[in-house]
Amino acid sequence: MGDRMRRFSPLIAPWLFLVWLLLWRSVEPIVLVSGVLVTAAVLLLFPFSPVRSPLLLRPHRLLGLVLYLVWDLVSSGVRVGWDAARYGSRAKAVIIEVPILVDRDFLVASSANLVSLAPGTFVLHIDRPQRCYYVYALAGKAPDPDVVLRSSMQMQVRVVKAFGTAEEIRSAVERAEGFGAEPSRAGEDA
Repeated sequence: MGDRMRRFSPLIAPWLFLVWLLLWRSVEPIVLVSGVLVTAAVLLLFPFSPVRSPLLLRPHRLLGLVLYLVWDLVSSGVRVGWDAARYGSRAKAVIIEVPILVDRDFLVASSANLVSLAPGTFVLHIDRPQRCYYVYALAGKAPDPDVVLRSSMQMQVRVVKAFGTAEEIRSAVERAEGFGAEPSRAGEDA
């Protein structure tokens, strides 16, 4: 029993119970009891494997990532709106293969999600064996693949600098430089 209890974080049960209450939008006794039973059943039937991945947090880098993300959202929204108004259905798109700079799933998924968050870009597929992901980017009359590649790699570097280890940061910056991205624009070294 002790082994099974260590397979999930103590914070998961309250979150599952809270989600149950929010789904039912009620705190009636039957909802409370069924929520406890469903939470227990989920945790017993579907044990989570422990996460053995370090999650470092650098507040100043995280703040820089958030500010850059806000800037990216606003500027991308304006650019996509302008392209839609100017080119309409004649707007072009491009799909670019972007190399993955780090191996940790959390960093890869976070980078891909932040790239997809900006209007006009979307990560279509993450190919872990080939260490790349494919980004669909909407651009005006003539999309520039190098701009999409650089901005996607810079986002990866920013995410790694906010959450990665010193070794992951060094590796990501070196790989980005090797692919011609400009990591100095993504912030200073850690």
